[in-house]
Amino acid sequence: MPSYLHPGVYMEEIPSGVKTIEAVGTSTAAFIGYTVKGPVGEPTFITKWDQYEDQFGGIRDVPVSKTDGYIGDPMGLSVYNFFLNGGSKAYIVRSAYSNTDGGTLLNHASKKAYSWFATYSDASGDSVTANYYEFEATNEGAWGNSLRVQFTAKQRAFNDDDQLYTLEVGTGSGSDFESLETIENVSFDPDSDEYLLHKLKDGDTLISASHVGTDNLGYCIGAPDPVPADLSVLNEKKLKITVNGGAEVTIAFEANTFDDTSDMYDVAAKIQELVNEELAEDAKLFQAYWTGAKLVLTALPPEAGVSSVVVTTAEIDAPGVNAASTLDLGGTLGDGDPITAGVVTLSAEDMSTVLAGGADGEIGRAAEEYNDIFELLLKYRDVNIILLPDHPWDSSGAGNAELDLAIAHCEKMQNRMVIIDPPMGEEFEQESDIIDQSFNRSSTYTALYYPWVAVSNPYYNADTNPGAPTKLYVNPSAFAAGMWAKIADRRGVWKAPAGVEAGLLGAAGLQYVVENDEQDYLNPQGVNAFRTMPGYGSVIWGARTLATKSNPEWRYVPVRRTAAFLKESIYQGIQWSVFEPNDHRLWAALRTNIDSFMNGLFRVGAFQGEKASDAYFVRCGLGDTMTQGDIDRGQVIVIVGFAPLKPAEFVIVRLQQKVGQ
Repeated sequence: MPSYLHPGVYMEEIPSGVKTIEAVGTSTAAFIGYTVKGPVGEPTFITKWDQYEDQFGGIRDVPVSKTDGYIGDPMGLSVYNFFLNGGSKAYIVRSAYSNTDGGTLLNHASKKAYSWFATYSDASGDSVTANYYEFEATNEGAWGNSLRVQFTAKQRAFNDDDQLYTLEVGTGSGSDFESLETIENVSFDPDSDEYLLHKLKDGDTLISASHVGTDNLGYCIGAPDPVPADLSVLNEKKLKITVNGGAEVTIAFEANTFDDTSDMYDVAAKIQELVNEELAEDAKLFQAYWTGAKLVLTALPPEAGVSSVVVTTAEIDAPGVNAASTLDLGGTLGDGDPITAGVVTLSAEDMSTVLAGGADGEIGRAAEEYNDIFELLLKYRDVNIILLPDHPWDSSGAGNAELDLAIAHCEKMQNRMVIIDPPMGEEFEQESDIIDQSFNRSSTYTALYYPWVAVSNPYYNADTNPGAPTKLYVNPSAFAAGMWAKIADRRGVWKAPAGVEAGLLGAAGLQYVVENDEQDYLNPQGVNAFRTMPGYGSVIWGARTLATKSNPEWRYVPVRRTAAFLKESIYQGIQWSVFEPNDHRLWAALRTNIDSFMNGLFRVGAFQGEKASDAYFVRCGLGDTMTQGDIDRGQVIVIVGFAPLKPAEFVIVRLQQKVGQ
């Protein structure tokens, strides 16, 4: 309350009590599935196809055949056709499938490419003092393999004790190095504002870095003099490497590993790849790199003790070989005497390393992982549409755990729907074919479209790739979701996303033909058809939920989506009312604000009825929606009713012949 202490005129602002309810979005999709790049299990918001290409790798070039239905890359093709058909907002959730049974890995999970190197301070005898840094690709996948991290020392300013470097991340080596990312003025001094870890901590770079520590480094180096001009002399040679006194690995270069275009960077990368393939999956111990003058083989030290790498020829057992050894690359791998010792100090100009060990994982079924994803999506209230491109309906009924989780998630949130895909390659030739699928028909938050859509194969080329199929098949859910978004943005969520204006862009045909006879049994079962209409091409010709028979009140997609839109808009728009005094002033304010919102929708044609009283109502008050007991429990109860628009699904024209009178 203001204080009036002296005579005068007091100006005060009085709140109007009107708090506008904003309409929430209805067009944001969440795609969950397999990609070869991007954050794992973390919803990433994108607004255009280019962002998916940059962050998730675009459409994968997947070998396809008739036996697998020519389905290509389900995730990439689905996201592409969603945006092509009108989608504008999406979350991408990358699945990194893994599953274990009694500790046995059943399917390979994706892994990050990694590498590490040491900055050397000095050398003494057989050991070198070094600071270890480990680099990883920002996210999992083979995309990070062969990424080169290299530092180039910059000229120091006068009296400047802090050596700065240019950090480049790219591919290739030597004159073929192609920089993808450059960071200037990087320091290895932890007290510097330009410290390496500070520069890479924002997550917007291709790599991340961590400081492992300082310890003694056992190492082996090679300085072939001269380097063979044609490194094919190393083909079919063998090498035995012992890491940290334990893991002993014998590697062999295959007959065609190197040719006259190969360089020492290729040799180092191949040694690192082959050794790490043989080491324990999570060991991350061994690294090989070429400095431009020397081949360096190193091992990340364990928690205690000094690391070591012992190199011998594969046929010779020489346990006394020094941990610091010279590797002769003059064509003698696999025969000759045990390799002799050597010592080197790596200079700043030589710092370069190549990432390896990344893996894409594989598409699979992992209900536990999807459960974690849906738990995370509970916090993303702006999601309206859920799609799982990797998981069409399993006709056996045994492999639909992920889809069941998606449906349960939508029923819990009540502000989104899941579009499921029919089984690939199964034609619905009669009503029993649909009934036998045992689709979940009890949920009003599910919709299904049929059949799959043919699109041009982006990797077919008559000259360079003539063996590839000219067409691929894409999940129908992708086209439907794009159309949901486009129609909702143009006409409103209450307009059925179907009809002649719902033409499928990018469609090169449909897998199966649907005519009137087929739709006579598809429509009553809640299966929405894609049809080819004369003069209009391929269009969506259905707007039903799968609960068509079990819950006819929510038979239509636009009715279910309109209700979800109203609930979410009102939910977010009346948060201000929490902890307000629960009396007639609050009830009146709620009625006023919600009525204003509903009236605005009525005026743009969202409801049935010629006048507002026929279209909706808003009630809130003691003796009407609440008892004193409700108030004593701190409850305010508002009842909002609306008369939904239902699509003119059956347009009946009755003709009568007029008889002359």
